[in-house]
Amino acid sequence: MSKPCVIFDFDGVIADTESLHLAAYNHALKILAPQIGRELQIAAREYFSNYIVYGNFEAFRNMLHDAGLSPTTSLIEKLCEEKDRIMDAHLGELAAPLPGVKRLLDHLKETRIPCGICSGARRAEITTLLRAFGILERFAEIVTIEDVRMCKPDPEGYALAFEKLWRHFDAEIEKEFSLVIEDTAGGAAAAHGAGLRVLGVAAGRDQKSIRAWADYVVEDLSQLDLAEFDRWLSVR
Repeated sequence: MSKPCVIFDFDGVIADTESLHLAAYNHALKILAPQIGRELQIAAREYFSNYIVYGNFEAFRNMLHDAGLSPTTSLIEKLCEEKDRIMDAHLGELAAPLPGVKRLLDHLKETRIPCGICSGARRAEITTLLRAFGILERFAEIVTIEDVRMCKPDPEGYALAFEKLWRHFDAEIEKEFSLVIEDTAGGAAAAHGAGLRVLGVAAGRDQKSIRAWADYVVEDLSQLDLAEFDRWLSVR
């Protein structure tokens, strides 16, 4: 019998952190405006369209380049440090995972399907929130921005996450039956590049646009039909 695994993205799939990330990016840009040379603020539409998929360093670099600036590595690192400090100060604002996450994790535990995470966030952010949500132990492997050379949309992270799960479970899981849960086109490109199928979470966006990059689509995980989900995984 085929044995799948499920690999979750984190921001926007497990935790509602994207607004915190955007606020932290903009706060860091404001604090370091004198070193940047001018004030720069990223609009929500711009962030969700252009920068959401990246880790901190790549996001700041692209934001500044797109604004016609040529930042030094030192400046980008200072921005990242400031953003990390701001994020850490606000993680406590999140008391629970996104709707449907615990229900799906309970189902995956019942059906003995291994779970992992592949995220462009820092390990400290992820484990802090998973522990606060009471679901840290549900994930056998976690791949973060610290574990890869290239962030999403590069497939390195998802390839590594699957490899870690494959080794963790003694080479019993099979990639063709496994599934990634993502909320961005760039994340889906990374998953597909690693040879994995994608369940796209629409989260209020037009589901037709999500189908352009996802193999399956659901509005949010609370509306996921678990029997259909099992069929996608070829469990039943």
